[in-house]
Amino acid sequence: MSAKQTSSARNRTERAIVTAAVRVWARERAATLPQVAEAAEVGRTTLHRYFPERDGLLRAATEHALEAIGGAIVEAEPDKGHPLDAMRRVIAALASASDAIMFVFGDQSLVRDVAPTLESDLPAPHDPVIDLIRRGQAEDVFDDQLSAEWIQQVLWGVTYTAFEQVERGALAKFDVTATVTRTLERGVTATAGARPGSDPKP
Repeated sequence: MSAKQTSSARNRTERAIVTAAVRVWARERAATLPQVAEAAEVGRTTLHRYFPERDGLLRAATEHALEAIGGAIVEAEPDKGHPLDAMRRVIAALASASDAIMFVFGDQSLVRDVAPTLESDLPAPHDPVIDLIRRGQAEDVFDDQLSAEWIQQVLWGVTYTAFEQVERGALAKFDVTATVTRTLERGVTATAGARPGSDPKP
């Protein structure tokens, strides 16, 4: 086997381990490295050769998950078209990154402690979702009385909750996009039940 083939095989194995770690830890944070190895279909010795310590695999899994989420958002092209259509594309894209979202947002310590240390020497990139929300606010599509950051957190929270409901069997996976979209766009108050002329109090 050539050096190039060996490197390619190593990359595939490492990616399989990291992907399995995201998938397994998204559902069971206390899962052991042997359980991750089994999910990745590699031996324990192989996993240990790539990641001798759990923390190393945790960092790699976090980076992989964040890249998956970011890549899904970019592919949705949130900077194009009507803001509402763009947001719907983002929601649909996030539905394809369910393991990554469950993994990252299921443990706030990852966002607080691990994520900021990844590529810390690079400047912080712009946030395309925040940009989309602000564009929508400027065009009177999204509520400008709410901060863009608040709307984004609502998006993350509702999306994460939808994936939790899928895991519990309370929501069909193919209903995630429609459910998150409806909740984000319409809230939880039925139009017929709203009092005419009444404004919600902050």
